[in-house]
Amino acid sequence: PMKFYDQTVGSDEYFDHITNVAESCSPGCSGSVRSTLSAISVELQKAGDNHFSSIASAMGICEDTIPAYMDTSRMFRDELMMVVGYTFANMNMANYPPGKKTSLYKACRIFQDEEFMPLDKLSKFLSNMLSSENGESDDCFDLSSQLPSGANATITAGDWSGVGTGNNGMIWDTQTCTYLVERIGFSQRSMFPNRPWTMDWLRSHCAARFGVEPRPFEYSKKWRFDNLANSTNATRILFTNGLNDGWSVGGIKEALSDSILALNLKTGAHHSDLSHVGPSKYDTKEVKVAFKKISKILGGWIEEVRSESKEKRHASLPKSLRLGSHKVET
Repeated sequence: PMKFYDQTVGSDEYFDHITNVAESCSPGCSGSVRSTLSAISVELQKAGDNHFSSIASAMGICEDTIPAYMDTSRMFRDELMMVVGYTFANMNMANYPPGKKTSLYKACRIFQDEEFMPLDKLSKFLSNMLSSENGESDDCFDLSSQLPSGANATITAGDWSGVGTGNNGMIWDTQTCTYLVERIGFSQRSMFPNRPWTMDWLRSHCAARFGVEPRPFEYSKKWRFDNLANSTNATRILFTNGLNDGWSVGGIKEALSDSILALNLKTGAHHSDLSHVGPSKYDTKEVKVAFKKISKILGGWIEEVRSESKEKRHASLPKSLRLGSHKVET
């Protein structure tokens, strides 16, 4: 998603797209998620700083796993909603092939179940969609399990689509605090509580976390992500975009030259075309066709490179050794 790193993607675009895909996956999903999270936000506000842990307990969160830095109702709410947001983002990436068997569809149905109250919906979401990922079967959800490693770690980190947990989370948090700056926030149009992303927030987070200053334009200046065709020696690049994937909002979706091409997959999600077993019976018809197109394009480029390399090797030989340089006497 190069357009994230030349800073031309609007901060609302990512989670607005996650919202639209969820709605397409299960009509009514975005409204149900929005109303559920809004109701929980109201409950947390009513509980205040002294009693929000009781609401957490009612949602199935182990009270003794709430990190110490979440010392206010608002801070707890923001971090809880971040968990919900990036979990939906992860499900969005895995929403392939699209249908009722995906984790995204199943998550939507939890929020759309009118038999449950808002707190019960989120409790079920956390236990079914998060605890199952770790193979856990605890009676309550360990909120601290969502933290990356390292000093001053917080659930909301450099990448609001989620940095991950443990050491992997710390590594990605470091990268998104330095050169891979991604402007990702929650707009009023998304199904998540409004929370704008700002560079001031990122600077503060990165200074406290790693003592570093974000450098959002570093890679764009070095490799000219903003003008690949005209300002670099870039050739033979094929950008593929699964358009259901939230990251597609930052993808190169049009050909930039004769050899910098783009292929957009309406039914694709994150890396749908990079399966080491594809095309398979599980792929959509569109992606099966895409595999053939990709193979043909890459195969053609490989033959071009081989031909060019052969010509260069031949040209580098002394004239006396070049093929065809000796006359055969008859």
